[in-house]
Amino acid sequence: MKKFFSGKWGSFFILLIQTVVLVSVTALCVVPVSCKVSEEGILFVGGDYVSPVLENVCVLDEKTVEMYFSERVNLKSFVVSERIPEVSDSSEHSETLELSPSIRAAAGEYGKIAADFSVSEDGCVITYSALENYEIGKDYEIFGTVEDKAGNSLTFCVPFTGFNSHLPKLVMTEVQNKYKKYKEDAYRCEFVELLALTSGNLSGLELVSAVDGESKKYVFPPLTVEAGEVFIVHLRSAGSGCVTEDEDLNESTAPHSGKNVRDLWADNSKARLSDNSDIIVIRNSVDGSLLDAFMYAVEGAPDWEKNLLAMAIQVADSGIYEDISVSEVELNTGLGSVAQKSFCREDAKELQTRALAGEFSEDTAEYPVKRLPENWMVKNVSPGTL
Repeated sequence: MKKFFSGKWGSFFILLIQTVVLVSVTALCVVPVSCKVSEEGILFVGGDYVSPVLENVCVLDEKTVEMYFSERVNLKSFVVSERIPEVSDSSEHSETLELSPSIRAAAGEYGKIAADFSVSEDGCVITYSALENYEIGKDYEIFGTVEDKAGNSLTFCVPFTGFNSHLPKLVMTEVQNKYKKYKEDAYRCEFVELLALTSGNLSGLELVSAVDGESKKYVFPPLTVEAGEVFIVHLRSAGSGCVTEDEDLNESTAPHSGKNVRDLWADNSKARLSDNSDIIVIRNSVDGSLLDAFMYAVEGAPDWEKNLLAMAIQVADSGIYEDISVSEVELNTGLGSVAQKSFCREDAKELQTRALAGEFSEDTAEYPVKRLPENWMVKNVSPGTL
């Protein structure tokens, strides 16, 4: 053996062995690997260290929630619970490293909901099915852990709201886009008056202005309305008397409050709705469909501005406006600057009569209601009176 490693060939083999060892060590340093200790020793396995990604969550109906993952996963554990105000939203942790209040709530210590689950064939979709219906508009959350085939895990806490299968059909009947101080501690603020064409619950609906954007949209509370009912969404709370009404429909005393109709006030003190051109829609937050739309623009505007065009296209797709050209929508003229004039729907009384007769509850009723050029006029402001 000593003779074999001496001389010219011996030096060659020693150099070759050193090279192989050096390359192997270098490869182990740069190639991602992980190791597992077993009875047989240390095993090197593949380097998948990426956790699964939760790509989407969809509330399907009164009992069912689906989660979509980026890869096949195994559900290790889960619990469905109610979201508890000021508990579920808390990010505080105890000094003893116990679970935070939010995780305790999600883990079922507060209002645990009985539910089963199933996994799709490809392992990428998990469906959670409650044994009883979730309450419309109530907040819940799913807390759980999934793991992919490489053992990478993801722990999640996903909030969702009880599904609403009883949405009302709505139309806007008056729009006030102006703001003005009326007197000391009293202001005329922006509002939208609405008419319910059918009975239903408002949970899951939202009022969105293209100019204000998604971050400033108004989200309706889980409130039940009746067919023919008129109610008002005030988009700015300023001064005294801005009270969202529950039972007493005359509790709100701020300017533009409706008499004997329900007033809803946004928790906002900043400007809403453009004084010039804007597009306002009532939208189903679950599927993105539009229930109604109102478009106005300054006279002579050449075209929709970039931030308005996308919503104008959505309105066109809904069929509410046959022509979305900026020159064909309601003109923002004659409103003045003291918030005493507003856009009023001329056929509002007729629509209310049809709603009270139950006409819009029929499957044959055309909805959303199409806008006609003669539908809207600028008139004296009259919240709650159609």
